[in-house]
This record gives sequence, C-alpha cells and structure tokens, in this order.
Amino acid sequence: MIRIRTVNRRRVVLLFILIIALFYLFSHVLLITNKINLYINKQFLLEEIGSSSLVEEDFLKSHISNVLPVINVLKQGKTSSIAEDKDIRWFVEFVTGFDLRKPATIMSSQILLMKKYENQMVRALGPGYESAVWNPSVGEKKSLSASNDADISPEDNDTEEYKNQVGSEEESGKEVVERTIVNASGSEFAEGIYIKNEAKKDINIAQLLKEDLKIDLSAKGPQVLLIHTHTSEAYNPTQKNNYTPSDPDRTEDPKYNVVRVGDEIEKNLKSMGISVIHDTTVHDYPSYNGSYKMALESIQKQLKKYPSISVILDIHRDALIYDDGKKLKVTAEVGQEKAAQVMLVVGTDAGGLTHSSWRENLKLALRMQKKFTELYPNLARPINLAPYRYNQHTSFGSLIVEVGANGNTLEEALASSKYIAKTLAEVLKEIKK
Repeated sequence: MIRIRTVNRRRVVLLFILIIALFYLFSHVLLITNKINLYINKQFLLEEIGSSSLVEEDFLKSHISNVLPVINVLKQGKTSSIAEDKDIRWFVEFVTGFDLRKPATIMSSQILLMKKYENQMVRALGPGYESAVWNPSVGEKKSLSASNDADISPEDNDTEEYKNQVGSEEESGKEVVERTIVNASGSEFAEGIYIKNEAKKDINIAQLLKEDLKIDLSAKGPQVLLIHTHTSEAYNPTQKNNYTPSDPDRTEDPKYNVVRVGDEIEKNLKSMGISVIHDTTVHDYPSYNGSYKMALESIQKQLKKYPSISVILDIHRDALIYDDGKKLKVTAEVGQEKAAQVMLVVGTDAGGLTHSSWRENLKLALRMQKKFTELYPNLARPINLAPYRYNQHTSFGSLIVEVGANGNTLEEALASSKYIAKTLAEVLKEIKK
C-alpha cells in the first residue's frame, strides 16, 4: 500500500508539472512564434525592406518603442504606465504575443503583413492619407504649441533676431508666424554650434571639429549629388510663385517645389567650379511613404555611374504648424535680403539600422555649420542629430538640408540657395587643402 501511494503521488506531481508546463507554453506560444519570426526575418526586415512603401520601418520601430511605455492604464484607482505594470504586460503577452518591453516583437509579426496588404490599405485610406500617418520633411510632422514651439526655446525670445508677426499680404493660405531660430530647447552647445541631439548620442563638438574628414575629393568627375527624397515639397504660394497644390504645401511642378531650390544650388555650385549632379527623380509619388527606399535606389544608381561623388545633399523643406493651424516661417536677414533659415539633419544608427559612418556625416555638418555662423550669422538653425538613418550610410558626406519650412515662400528659399552653395564650396575648399 505504501508503495502504491508513493507511485500515485509521483504521478500527481508529474501531471501537475505537465499541466503547468503546457499552460506556460500555451500562454507564450504567440510570443515564442513572434520571436522565431523576428529571428528568421531580422536581416530581411533591416536590410532588404529598410523602408516599405507604406511606412518607414526604422521610423515605425522607434515610434512603437517611444509610444508604448508612456501609455497609462488606470487600475484600482491608480495610474501607471504599461511598461511598469506586470499584470498588463502579462495579459497583453497572453492575448497577443507582444512583449511590451520589446516592441520589435510587434514588428516581427506585423510588418510583413503590412507589406503584403499595403495596396489595399492605401486604397482604403484614400488620397492624402500620408499627412495623417506621417507628414514630415524628414521623418515626422512637427506640431507646435502657440506658447512653446517644439524646437524653439524661451531663450530665442531674448535675441535681437527674434520675430513674431503675421505673414505679409502677398502670402496666401493660412496665417503665418515668422521667427528666427538660433537655439533649441535641450541643445548641446560648443564652438558656437548648437546641436539638437534627438539620437541621444555621446558627441564632442570641439573634438569632432578637429578631426580630419574621410571625404575624398581627389577623383575626377562630379563631386556633389543633389537629390530630393520628398520631391513634391513646396512653399507658401505668393503672387509671384503661385501654384495649385496637389496636397497641402505640395506640388509635382518642379518650378515651385524643392527641385527649383536644388536647381539654384546646382547653378551656384557650378559657378564656383564644383561639378554637380542634380537628380530630379520624383520619389514621393504616388506613395509618399516609401520615398526613402526609392531615393536610395536613385543614390546607388548615381554612385555607380559617378563613383567620384563624395557629398550627397538631400534637399528638403521642413513642415512646422501650430496647433491653431498657423504655419511657421523661419527666416534670417542676410545683408538687406530676407532668406529662409537652413537646418542640417544628420542621421544615425539609433533607430536600429546599420550606419557606422554617421560621425563622418556629422563632422561635415559641423564644418558647414561653423562656416554658416562665420559667413551668414543666424541663417542656420541648430543641427538636428536624428535617430533615423535617412540613406546617409551611402557616403561619408551625406546630409539632409532643410531649406525653410512650409510657412516660407519660394523666394526666401531661393535666396538661401546661393548661401548654401557658397558655404559648401568654402568647406570643400578647406577639405582639399
């Protein structure tokens, strides 16, 4: 009898352990499946479809990572974030298989599905959907509070260059607020240069300015490539440069969009003896999202045709809108001329995509920013060190150049073009020495 009881107890214990194991396995089966899927498709996701034509993959990953931890839940009268609440995390994992502490598990199961059904989603969303999903100049639409701008610090109000006025009568559309931005909230500052470090990278401005650049200008052939990832970005219409928008602040007509600005930069660079290729391929039509993938193909095509290219400038127009619908125009006085302010954007690997040369790009941006401050004070807004790659892994001299914002006029952007060209020409001359 004693032996039988012992055997029965062992069977009960083993059965209990088996039940617990099965319950654990069942509760984690979706999560395990997602992890396997992520492992299998990791390189494909990060390298092959670096950006699907529906949504930029690195932006989506960063967005999910940033948003999920700050969603609050109310439980028993107390508020806590999802990332901190174990019960909520367990419930979500049990039901969906998503690990809220590892947002990549969401992407691993969803992004391929999005790629598969993107055409149906585009048709369902209809024209203009991109502005609601993601309408940036480089990565995100910037919505500004009337009292506290997203990238304008209170210190700006103390500068002589600060302006706050409604746009002139010739400007059409919504009211326009005009400002000169010389600093940004939370910026790092050294050597007269401000950097808005959104990538949270450890940088030393003074040291980077001293280091040599890897840009090679010794090869014969074109040295600079101008390109437009968001080709249709346009400016606030005026009587002189009026157009019918295809979308808000957009037109496919190259006489009125950023291609015209690129033409002006090209003309000025060539007048200073710099060989330039201006690629005017449209990358944001018919689908706005996915334009970086299309632009990458154009860049690689030009680099293959002209291996002498060392500097790649992606010319954009920023989008800055207040909560009440007013547009922000960013300007600076250069001599007796009003010009659109310029912002250099440097991509990094903080979003998860491989980009080992981002410091080289930053060094070029620092040289240009330094030259801007010397030649044209207040023309350049603070450098934006961003967490996304923006195709800047293609060379040691790749930058995004934001020429004005959607509140600026084309005339103001064209005025800036010659100053951008002059600044780049001076920096390249110094590099050659």
